Amino acid sequence: MKPVDLALCLSVAALLALAGMGVKAQGQSPSKPEPPTVPQLVEEAYRWGDFSELERLYAVYGKPGVRSELTGHSRLDHFWIGIGEVNNSNLRVTDDYYQQLDALTEQWAREHPQSVLPQLLFAQTLSAHAWAYRGTGYANTVSPAAWAGFQKYLELAAAQLQRSEPLAAKDSSWNEIMMEVGRGLSWDRSRLMAVFENGIAKNPDDDELYFKMQTALLPKWGGDLQAVDGLIELAVKNTREKRGMEMYSRLYAAVSYMEVKQALFTGTRASWTRMKAGFEDQIGRASCRERV
Repeated sequence: MKPVDLALCLSVAALLALAGMGVKAQGQSPSKPEPPTVPQLVEEAYRWGDFSELERLYAVYGKPGVRSELTGHSRLDHFWIGIGEVNNSNLRVTDDYYQQLDALTEQWAREHPQSVLPQLLFAQTLSAHAWAYRGTGYANTVSPAAWAGFQKYLELAAAQLQRSEPLAAKDSSWNEIMMEVGRGLSWDRSRLMAVFENGIAKNPDDDELYFKMQTALLPKWGGDLQAVDGLIELAVKNTREKRGMEMYSRLYAAVSYMEVKQALFTGTRASWTRMKAGFEDQIGRASCRERV
């Protein structure tokens, strides 16, 4: 891997940050700025190469049980959404962009060997690099060279996660990233389920683990809808005491979007009565005290 050109990374980050600020129209009256969201705070720190701020934000928002008062969604999800704005495999950029991110996060991982966040960032960056090679098309549209890059970077990500596993004994983000990597490496269902269950044991409040496992169970990834139905029932069982039917509605909405489209109520065991109850449970806990 090429050594990091940190000055270049920071100069590019500065340009990206400034470009995102926008220009106020001439003559427009000033208004009170909206407070930044958690993903925006994370994205800005990452673009500026401010690792200390990322560590601070992860210490605040990476804890189990910290949720948005508006939506009830996990703040841990919001943290990784911010990271994903930079580590996005669908950006229209050259491979040099991902090479620089790999090098930057590898440097952070070396400089902070006892901190879990830089180890996870390095692994997640390698995974994003892999998926950038593969793209989003069907398997038969991926070139042999792209498959080779995909395999190479996923294996690097898996190795990085395996090295950092002891540090992540209480961190379910490790499991999220490993599930994404394992799906790409065509791990079987039992192996992925073991990673999922270990993550839930660490953090029962990590919603994203259910979504990652559900994706791996979809027919497009070699699974079946019966297994998806079973996972959703497990999610309801695990979360209903605190959140009612919320996860039922959210997970089946994701199935509709990713797999069955308008056939949700004919192709799965989804019930509109239960989904409606889930949406109402989520809305009922909403508050306008803060933004997502």
